[in-house]
Amino acid sequence: MVYLKNELPAEIALCGRLLGALLYYPPQDERLAPMRDFFQHTDWPAAWPFQQDQALLTEAAALLAKDPQDALDEQYQRLFIGPNALPAPPWGSVYLDKESVIFGDSLLELRAFMRQHGIHFETALDEPEDHIGLMLMLSAYLAENNPSLLPEFFSQHLLTWAPHQLSLLAAQQDCPFYAALALLAKQALNEWQQAYRLEVPERTLYR
Repeated sequence: MVYLKNELPAEIALCGRLLGALLYYPPQDERLAPMRDFFQHTDWPAAWPFQQDQALLTEAAALLAKDPQDALDEQYQRLFIGPNALPAPPWGSVYLDKESVIFGDSLLELRAFMRQHGIHFETALDEPEDHIGLMLMLSAYLAENNPSLLPEFFSQHLLTWAPHQLSLLAAQQDCPFYAALALLAKQALNEWQQAYRLEVPERTLYR
């Protein structure tokens, strides 16, 4: 797909903020109400920025259509909180660190990138910033404020692990709302990688 000069950052801002917030904040957070409403409209696939993969959009729409909204708290708890082992941990260093721990070296690299460019945001209880939801929202922030940093951010900090994590999340078919979000997020990352013609360094994934 060929993008006009300002079209791609605008779509990154839209998708990054929408998908990032839904994957980060708990379902009952009032900030999510308009975002959840968007996906409750039956014609949302026609408004989605990426139309190339209609089969994926059909799959995501089917998952969202069968998902009872009152089950989202339980899904969120299972996928992002615990107490049982998380099937698709949302933090990058879990995949990139040999010990599969949070606050690993890849998080330190991300923090160095943010510090170098004067980026700072508050997280609850000093949560690591390499949460998939936060990093998608950071994509949106960069698209709106410093789009020239997007290729480095994507190739060095997000695309090294996020497609794998999103594949694991999309496989959680008993959590259809979040499986659908994962499908859409992975599609968006693939589109962004192709649009910027990014070469992503190969990293060993430990989970």
